[in-house]
Amino acid sequence: MNEEFAHIESVLGVGATADQAEPPVVCLPIPVVRIESPPLSEEYLARDLKHDYETVRKNLRELVEMGKNALDGVLAVAQEGDSPRAYEVAAQMIKTLSDTNKDLLEMHGRINTIRKTETTTNNTTNNSIYVGSTRDLQDIINSARSTQKVFVDEDETKSV
Repeated sequence: MNEEFAHIESVLGVGATADQAEPPVVCLPIPVVRIESPPLSEEYLARDLKHDYETVRKNLRELVEMGKNALDGVLAVAQEGDSPRAYEVAAQMIKTLSDTNKDLLEMHGRINTIRKTETTTNNTTNNSIYVGSTRDLQDIINSARSTQKVFVDEDETKSV
């Protein structure tokens, strides 16, 4: 302890004197308890996705509307003052508004992508084996052609 500041420390009550030594503070480790969350249901996830979609859409639409109003004001100031800086601000605001509109459209695309991935998760492929000749298989596949097909048998021509 510095003796120059002893009087100030005693008045403020921040310094410790030799007879008032405090015991050292011992920090004990805090046990970490791992909490397992239950699996989320599809209904909950769908409801949560819909809520987030509506919130984001509402916020982006409000930003677009506020941006339009602000742009009108900035353009009015730019026209009155003929200041290059005012026109630069207006140009930046137009760019920001167009980016916000793009974000709104991209959000729709992302939602559609999420919905498509949710619906196309179970694909079952059953392999079938055809036992027969290639001629029979082509007759089955192209039945219109097989009715007009002409077979040559020795010297006679038949229509089947």
